[in-house]
Amino acid sequence: MSLAGYTAKQTKTSPIILVVEDELSVATSLSEALEDRGYQVVNAKDGISAVTTARQVKPAAVILDLGLPKQSGLDVLDRFRNDKALFAIPVIVLSEVESSVVLQRCTELGMSCYLAKSHSSLPKVLEKLAKIVPPPKK
Repeated sequence: MSLAGYTAKQTKTSPIILVVEDELSVATSLSEALEDRGYQVVNAKDGISAVTTARQVKPAAVILDLGLPKQSGLDVLDRFRNDKALFAIPVIVLSEVESSVVLQRCTELGMSCYLAKSHSSLPKVLEKLAKIVPPPKK
């Protein structure tokens, strides 16, 4: 869903998930799977729009890639944790980066969970999200 399709009425029926992913195929797969489970999805393709969009839609959770254009996912996570309006939003990091240093930094910045794309299936991502933000009842 684009921001143009977002309305305040929708937020009362189902949680909004912000998917921050620049790879179209991954963003599309995540969005479709989330919508199938009743979540609303708003997408951002880069780090700058991720922060702006989060401030506008106030998502229930964020699925965040680290390798983003314009601003890295680590910078986005840092900005979330230093912004009173975004501080409490749970962030699931879903990235190709598999580094203990990066994992440690994400942990320091308060991510909810870290999933490596190469080792995580779509059902696993959905399972982790459902523990943080249960899907709406149909």
